[in-house]
Amino acid sequence: MNPHSLFKPAIFLAFTCFACLLRAQNITEDYSFFRNQDIPVSRSGHTLELPWTGGINGVRFSEIDLDLDGVNDLFAFEKHGNRILPFLRRNNHYMYAPEYISRFPDLHDWVILKDYDGDGQADIFTYGLAGIRVFRNTSDTALSFHPVTEQLTAFYYNGYVNIYASPDDYLVIDDIDGDGHIDILNFWVLGKYVHQLRNYSNNSEVFDFHLESECWGHFEEAADNNAITLNSDCGSKGDDGHTRHTGSSMLLHDFDHNGLPDILIGDVDYPNLILLYNHGTMQDARMTEQDTAYPSGNPVHLYSMPAPSLIHLPDQDHPTLLVSPSDPSLIKSRDLNSVWRYDYDTLLQQYLLTNTAFLQEEMLDAGSGCHPVLYDWNGDGLQDLFLANYGSYDSSHLVNGFLTSFFSSSIQYYRNAGTAQQPAFQLQDSDFGKLKKLNLKALHPTFGDFDGDGQTDMLCGQEEGTLLLVPHHRLVTGDGNIIQNYHNIDAGKFSTPTFFDLDRDGRNDLIIGNQRGILSYYRNIGTIATPVFERITDTLGGVDVRNAEQSYHGYSVPCLYRDSLNGTTLFCGSEQGLVFYYKGLDGHLSDAFSVQGTLWESENADCQYCASHLREGRRVVAAIARVDDDEHPDIIVGNYAGGAAYFQGRTPVMHHASVPSEHAPAFRVYPNPTGNLLHIRSEQTPVESVLVYDLLGKLLLQNHDSPLRLESLPNGIYILEINHSTKIKVVKTGK
Repeated sequence: MNPHSLFKPAIFLAFTCFACLLRAQNITEDYSFFRNQDIPVSRSGHTLELPWTGGINGVRFSEIDLDLDGVNDLFAFEKHGNRILPFLRRNNHYMYAPEYISRFPDLHDWVILKDYDGDGQADIFTYGLAGIRVFRNTSDTALSFHPVTEQLTAFYYNGYVNIYASPDDYLVIDDIDGDGHIDILNFWVLGKYVHQLRNYSNNSEVFDFHLESECWGHFEEAADNNAITLNSDCGSKGDDGHTRHTGSSMLLHDFDHNGLPDILIGDVDYPNLILLYNHGTMQDARMTEQDTAYPSGNPVHLYSMPAPSLIHLPDQDHPTLLVSPSDPSLIKSRDLNSVWRYDYDTLLQQYLLTNTAFLQEEMLDAGSGCHPVLYDWNGDGLQDLFLANYGSYDSSHLVNGFLTSFFSSSIQYYRNAGTAQQPAFQLQDSDFGKLKKLNLKALHPTFGDFDGDGQTDMLCGQEEGTLLLVPHHRLVTGDGNIIQNYHNIDAGKFSTPTFFDLDRDGRNDLIIGNQRGILSYYRNIGTIATPVFERITDTLGGVDVRNAEQSYHGYSVPCLYRDSLNGTTLFCGSEQGLVFYYKGLDGHLSDAFSVQGTLWESENADCQYCASHLREGRRVVAAIARVDDDEHPDIIVGNYAGGAAYFQGRTPVMHHASVPSEHAPAFRVYPNPTGNLLHIRSEQTPVESVLVYDLLGKLLLQNHDSPLRLESLPNGIYILEINHSTKIKVVKTGK
């Protein structure tokens, strides 16, 4: 273990406490939100229990005691967006508990919770850099974790090396040989064979893995499909032209009750689970039978790469089998009805399918990608909710050995049936405008009179970049023509228009985001009744929400809001999962907009100075409006998992400010906000060092020179720790 890693939690805690004190100073953010899960949503007369959870496409489940009450709760992890979904167990129900998300470390690609040290608390095994990271559960009075290692090692042949793990595999971390210690099963680096890494340590708190077998179970997977050959000696591992694709899920369990662990396997590009029955010994597993359509009767059929979990649900005497897709691709897997639940029937001694949308059925879920839009459609003074999507899953086919899946986009309409004080959303139409049959993808609506008939129409962006006009008559009756390629506007792939009077001339303009992550501005040079649009720029405000470390794309989605305090503010969703906001637009449309940072979320309404990045997953989209009757805007944030989260506006909270001190040296930090260069000057003695932290206390840069180069950092808010002799000054800066 790296001894320096022992100090990271202490440093982080100290910085967090320090930052909390700073928040109480004199700099206040422009907007503040806290999560509100009490806004009711109903479908077909049923009020949803988990409406604002954010949806689910594909997750893998584990058990953990979140609130330390002695009862295991439910933990779900979604690869798409690296989303942590904690659920507290309350009698026979689960309650979404996002307040526990911040208790977990940064996790990505895959997560398995397993108690390795025998203290009764689930520890974390997760993907690292082509390997396995481990965090020990150190909870006492509150849930907490301590880093153990960034890379598990094992003795292979001549020495200890890092254990290989793929970001796209769900391996086995369990007691494989029954000796009471956690072992590992993982596929060979080129797939095909399963390696057994046995833990020889006599100390439950220390790992000592050795390669025990290169052919655990004596089976192998085919190179070009998911067929399995039994009774194999695993043959040669030389260069045999083997190019099997990466991506498998595994679950170890004694399914036939013969005292030996069997293994359940899912594979990328395939919808089924294959159960291999073990008829060997504890020391030499040997798979001699297979069921390629498990469970019998109602087999799993979930594109793609179903990941199984066994969970002790509150209303069951036997562990329940939960299965959900885990394909790494965003455009291959089933999205709706994608969490299948199998309960064990003791009379039949087999698993029976009881639900295909476990937890999902109680959530707002639009499929793949959720683009919320707030608009008062029925003119009653209340903001209604529209949920568009990239698409919802239709079907899959293997083409030349590769999986191709088909999606079609649609828009859900939820009428606000509440009051000005208490919104409440009711589903009115699951295919508003009857657009799903057009087989389009990535619809994004905005509303206004676009054809001059005095009635509200809907204008939609789409994957190919052009705009689609859906006239009022079709929205009301479901019949009538639509207009393709509206005004010949093409703002780039995945266009996301919003209709807003940007230049304050009384006529609404079009501001359009796209896949590149920038914004186009089309000014209305016509009239209010008959708009005519002129392209002004494709780089409005210099906005670019890409993060090159994560993706080539930005997927910008603009939303504009205007009030008397801040004037016109631009909010912009992004691929990386942050909602950026820019203010001071009025009178400066030809200038680079001033990015203020990203939106924050207060953990609860009573914790004024506790906040964290508002981060809901991947490809987030924000809809902002005054949904209730207070003076603060509210925000609904959609994400690629298809769901949404509701955040209620409140009086802006204070975040970070300089520490006032009569003994602190005077510094000039300019320009602030800045671009790529930040100058730091002192008229007294030279600056010794400058440390740059993100808002979670992570050290990003350390420099001894001025100007400070910030090219490697994405746009956002940062904390500068300026060291001068024995004094320290802390300054907030934006980029």
